[in-house]
Amino acid sequence: MSNQKAQELSKSISDSIATLCTEVDAATQSETYIAWLRTVSSFHHYSFGNQMLIALQCPTATRVAGFQAWKGLKRSVKKGATGIAILAPMQFGAKKESKLDDEDATLRPATMGFRAVYVFDISQTTGEDLPTLETNATEGGDALLPLLESTVTGLNISLTYKALGGVDGLSRGGAVEIEESLNTPARCGVIAHELAHEILKHKDRHADTTTQQRELEAESVAYAVLAHFGMKPQSHFYLASYDVTAEMLTASLKVISAAAKQIIDLLSQSNEEGKGEAGTPGTPALALAA
Repeated sequence: MSNQKAQELSKSISDSIATLCTEVDAATQSETYIAWLRTVSSFHHYSFGNQMLIALQCPTATRVAGFQAWKGLKRSVKKGATGIAILAPMQFGAKKESKLDDEDATLRPATMGFRAVYVFDISQTTGEDLPTLETNATEGGDALLPLLESTVTGLNISLTYKALGGVDGLSRGGAVEIEESLNTPARCGVIAHELAHEILKHKDRHADTTTQQRELEAESVAYAVLAHFGMKPQSHFYLASYDVTAEMLTASLKVISAAAKQIIDLLSQSNEEGKGEAGTPGTPALALAA
């Protein structure tokens, strides 16, 4: 039964991607896409497939856990709540196969597979309040900006603020340049966008990607990262403005999910390491252009 359910869930992942890609109404497509990006921002530790399943079944989910895990957090799942089905890896053990005696038995090796398990969103539970995530940035990004700066420089990518004359940011492959006149919220968005270009090595992928696809990937990653850290990304994210085709979107979804996870993890690590004795993130050394 669990194997059948797992197959059904796998099919629903494919179907949801196909639905998103073939949606002809730009506004509807963008709304669905943004809902998925918000899921990526909240559940970056989950696999791409499970992110799709959570977004499909509960687009408003913000924190999920299993029945017993919620009990451990001193919260109880509400009676009658419908669980969110996701896929969990499992190993099918080795098994002897023989119609004769054990000496003639052959050993079938263990195999990996998936089974359906159920999690519940915090809105489906009651009990003690959960601690606030320390990594959440303020709406204006004052806490997030130094994390982004230190993460960029920590990857041996130079970060320079300078007058760019018409563009907000540039990724040059090992170097990021940001328009010096931008305010803090804008700097957060542009740095996240350019960092995505760097991590995705877009400068080296010009031959096999289009400009629209590279911008879609970078902007999507930036959206998910900022949302994860408590900022409100721009609300006018329209796939139509990127002339995105179904093929481009399908090719980019897993890339976006993986890059967002990597950056969120790096920022969280930077936050922990940067607290220091004063308990606040440190300020990295930046190159300030004349």
